[in-house]
Amino acid sequence: MKNLPFSLLNSNEIYTTSCRVNEACKVSFSGDEFVVTLCSNIDTGNRDLAKGLGKSLNSNFTPLLLLQDQARDNAFIGFRDYASSYSHSSDNVMAIAGLNLTAIIETTGNSIHSMGYAVETAKLNTLIANFGTPAALRDMETIGATKWYNELKTSQDAFETIYKTKIDTESAIDLPLIKESRGRITKFLRALLNYIEISGEMDSKIFGPINDKIDEIIIEITAIARARQTRKGNVVKKVDEPVV
Repeated sequence: MKNLPFSLLNSNEIYTTSCRVNEACKVSFSGDEFVVTLCSNIDTGNRDLAKGLGKSLNSNFTPLLLLQDQARDNAFIGFRDYASSYSHSSDNVMAIAGLNLTAIIETTGNSIHSMGYAVETAKLNTLIANFGTPAALRDMETIGATKWYNELKTSQDAFETIYKTKIDTESAIDLPLIKESRGRITKFLRALLNYIEISGEMDSKIFGPINDKIDEIIIEITAIARARQTRKGNVVKKVDEPVV
């Protein structure tokens, strides 16, 4: 049987995995008293884990935030580089407009797209407010940058909407209950997997099929967890969120 990397899984993944393994084992070994006892304890842990996770159960904001953050990053970089290009224009009026807008960006920061979510959000809000003055809006019109400004505002608003939903959803999380129930699930699920694996070595005819089924579950959930870790590793920014 393949190894289940408990420490790699977040609480949603632990919940999904333990539910699937539990159901498979209860169907195959309803007459095995030891398996039934272990499954019962895992079921109790799953109920508490679901209660602790609340509305966040099976919610995954990470890919949504990454996608929308990339959209606002692109809008910021596009605006910044567009204004900068006009600051070198041979047309004096356009060059001044480009320089004015570039100066506003430099005051806030040329690399705010690489900062953490919270810091970037605060700085973008400041930048957007500074861009909203009559003088800045005129400069945008002069070089045709209004579209970039609107795209920046729209992408920022969309990011904040998703982030607020994430915070509201996770506010109901009960961390002590999650920690306790995760520990209980891990303890009994590990025992169940060990029992199935050892039994399979002694009687592959009876335990072979369930071993294969569990391997499928482990391979699938491990791939999901590693993909999640890879997404986080590819992002320079660090999101401040509870590890559940």
